[in-house]
Amino acid sequence: MTGLRIAAGVAALALSSAAGAAELKIVDVKAYVFLEGAGQLSQDIVGAPALVDAPKGGAPGGDTATGVMIDFTFSGDKNFAPKYATATVDLTQTSHTGQQLVTHKAFTGFRFGEDGVEHKAIYLENATCAPVSIVVRAGKSEKQSEINFSCTEMRASN
Repeated sequence: MTGLRIAAGVAALALSSAAGAAELKIVDVKAYVFLEGAGQLSQDIVGAPALVDAPKGGAPGGDTATGVMIDFTFSGDKNFAPKYATATVDLTQTSHTGQQLVTHKAFTGFRFGEDGVEHKAIYLENATCAPVSIVVRAGKSEKQSEINFSCTEMRASN
């Protein structure tokens, strides 16, 4: 009977170790504006100084940019692709009038490479005039980031 309990304990420990190793985690969030004149993506802009009037030449290098590519890096066990693992992303932009635009995306079907990493991405068109708040949840991990965009506007006086 004691041998059976020991075997059950070892099996439970092995299963919990395997489950922990296979857990889906958010590792990093990076964002890039598409530089329209240069025809390429900028350097990572998460945590960078604010971009003001990116559609009118306020993007890096004085270029124009209306779209932003957000790259999410996830990790997991290379020998186990969690079949039912889901990561959720909430992107919230608030305009100067206080109106919120929320984009919700769920990623599934992870296939980790030899390095145990996989990338997923979202492209937001016409999204460079209002700050973007990013919240990513994957397994027990969560990561929050901000991209600071703004645009000056000319308002007609009454």
